[in-house]
Amino acid sequence: MIDLVVMLKRLFRISLFFIVGLAFSSCSSMQFQDLFSGYAQQMKEVRQAQKTGDFTKAQALITNRQKGDNNYALSMLERARLQYLLNDWQKSQHDFSLVYKTLEEERAKAKIQLSKGLKQVGAVFSNDNAIAYEIPAYEQSMMHSYQALNYLNLGDLQGALVEIRRANLVQEQALRANQNSIDEAELDFNHIALQNTYPSMDLMIGDLKNGFQNAYTFYLSGIMYEAAGQANDAYIDYKKALEIYPNNLYLQQDVLRLATKLGMVDDLEHFTKLYGQLKETETKDIGQVVFLIEQGIINAKDDLSVHLPIFYYYDDARYFNFSLPVYRDDTYDFQQAKLTLNHIEYQAQEIVKFQSLASKHLSDMLPGLVARQAVRVIAKEQLRKQISKDGGDIANIIANLYNIASEQADTRSWLTLPNNMQIMRLTLATGKQDLSLTVSGQTQEINIEVNKNRLTLVNVSAVGGVLNYHINEL
Repeated sequence: MIDLVVMLKRLFRISLFFIVGLAFSSCSSMQFQDLFSGYAQQMKEVRQAQKTGDFTKAQALITNRQKGDNNYALSMLERARLQYLLNDWQKSQHDFSLVYKTLEEERAKAKIQLSKGLKQVGAVFSNDNAIAYEIPAYEQSMMHSYQALNYLNLGDLQGALVEIRRANLVQEQALRANQNSIDEAELDFNHIALQNTYPSMDLMIGDLKNGFQNAYTFYLSGIMYEAAGQANDAYIDYKKALEIYPNNLYLQQDVLRLATKLGMVDDLEHFTKLYGQLKETETKDIGQVVFLIEQGIINAKDDLSVHLPIFYYYDDARYFNFSLPVYRDDTYDFQQAKLTLNHIEYQAQEIVKFQSLASKHLSDMLPGLVARQAVRVIAKEQLRKQISKDGGDIANIIANLYNIASEQADTRSWLTLPNNMQIMRLTLATGKQDLSLTVSGQTQEINIEVNKNRLTLVNVSAVGGVLNYHINEL
């Protein structure tokens, strides 16, 4: 009888441990499934539906999350993006607005650290999914870019300009901060061991300088500023885009064209030496047609298990299992989109690869991820020892199982984004033009009315064997 009472007390203490763990999860507004299942795994069916072009099904499969949930803003980003692909501009606009409102509320209360502290404690006893998802700069800038296109599609150029300014502000702030907010910990770990066990993402990153500046957003900004008659602002943003993608021939011509128009003598001399002379075009009875072409779908992060040494006590190095997010090597090269007009073929050129931005961002954040993981595995180990001492072998086994099951890498990211964006800008004669556009193996006939001295914007999405386009006269 006494042994039974003792066992019940031990089981009570063990149960209390799990109740505390779940309490931390609820404090951080973390759904139960997030504790034991990574975000990328939860989004697998959504992405599969998107890849087959069934955007309605993909949207229906997204987990409903309430405001205050750690993944609420991320879930709304996914939903708004799929609504954009469905040409449902108003619903997409509404959901993107909710994300922006959430971000503004978080910024307003950023000085209050209590709730953040509770989330950090929850992460120590579970995993990084207990921390509210922080939308990285490249995702924020794309949120505002898509929102700008929503406004444009609804006939509101001024609203689009507001969003494009917000997108540029995000990039400017990120550039100033230069990603110096990575969390650091006092614990030491072997960086060489990490390098030897963690796969290189260099091939996906390429020669990208940072993970927050997006040439596509700057280019879209330039187009809208030109349409609004703000040539100086357009010129500034075209130059920013060119600095990121210097080999893009269309960017080169845009910079040369506006440098000539604005009388930027020194700039014109500099850029002419780099890229050659501006291609002369007729000035009578012509209009500009710009294609913005998005292809494919961005990769999801994978969960990688690595075995790393940590200095547990002074010089006592012990090996622990770490679960870290990683992008697996993706060398798939999307073909350039092609356009045929009057038997003449034109080729689009890449202006951003979101996979590169995402990989660079993860690479920059990796030291902070490992540091938090080091804190977590030691905290869990100390707690395991304590409950093992109180509860014996059974408690030890349960604690170990919990530690293993709850150790999930943070695989969260905006997973419905495209893989890359390409651009193409043509000077065409006014009147009706019949174009044949081929993207990702799909060919679409497009009929455009080219107006004199006006700019026509054609947004193209090619994903899952579905090629959609929308035309805006600016």
